[in-house]
Amino acid sequence: MEITDKKLAHIQRTLDRIYDPPLLRNLIKNDPVEFPHQYKDPIDIEISGFIASALSFGRIGLFKPVIRKILSLSNERLFDYVINFEPQKDREYFDNLYYRMCKGVDIACLIYILREVLRKHGSIRNLFYSCINENRKTEVAYKHTLPLTKDRGSFNSPFSDTNIRYVLNRFIETLREIDTTPVYGDNLHPRGLIQLLPSPVNGGPCKRLNMYLRWMVRPDDGIDFGLWDRISPSILIIPLDTHIIRICKNLNMTTKKSPSWVMAEEITENFRLLSPEDPLKYDFALCHLGVSGKWKEVLTDGA
Repeated sequence: MEITDKKLAHIQRTLDRIYDPPLLRNLIKNDPVEFPHQYKDPIDIEISGFIASALSFGRIGLFKPVIRKILSLSNERLFDYVINFEPQKDREYFDNLYYRMCKGVDIACLIYILREVLRKHGSIRNLFYSCINENRKTEVAYKHTLPLTKDRGSFNSPFSDTNIRYVLNRFIETLREIDTTPVYGDNLHPRGLIQLLPSPVNGGPCKRLNMYLRWMVRPDDGIDFGLWDRISPSILIIPLDTHIIRICKNLNMTTKKSPSWVMAEEITENFRLLSPEDPLKYDFALCHLGVSGKWKEVLTDGA
């Protein structure tokens, strides 16, 4: 069943009512976005945000203490800690740290990978921007393979800037290509490390990566940060968590049954009908409405 115009109008009225940034800021303490909010320097915000988002799976009451412990290892500016990270010397601090399938050594390797990114690119943002640029080059090459009968100017290739999936894939590939020998003793990529660096290439929803992008890209409203201003919020994809999926299925905003990148795209397309330039505008509010358990009465009242 498709979502009706009447239903869509009701959803928009309701979401506009609950999208109240000053009030929503009180919920930051119940969300992993709490961690980057503990920093003021933009580069510390993006580093802490990446670490926090990478570990934000499972129950929030279980992963937040782990994130807090990792960030507490830095007695200085987080950037300084990461860029000076020495695997052989600093790995011991991670020995008793683990979260689900991620061992302490895997988490230490994540810090090491970030170190390599900072040393080569200066920031995570710069690496992501370079992935966008590489994607553009691929798009140009791709269009030149098309038959001359096609309108190359208007053809929307899968490598265009509006297809964030391919940029994310290139970004994660770059991180996974970093030699991990200094951490593991060999260039290994065990399950625990791969869990921290999810890729959309196999069709998964990549909730944590999309959440991180929302934090970095969406305009600063007291919740998100708007630090990566070369990326338009209009191309972001919604982070699929259990609350968003449950609510959007109930509202007929998706026809898919299982979490996937396609489901995330479909739901995002419906939110673009409400807010074309900022489809993730309501994500934080809707997620926490789901957490509260009151979403059904709020969203169905008056529909």
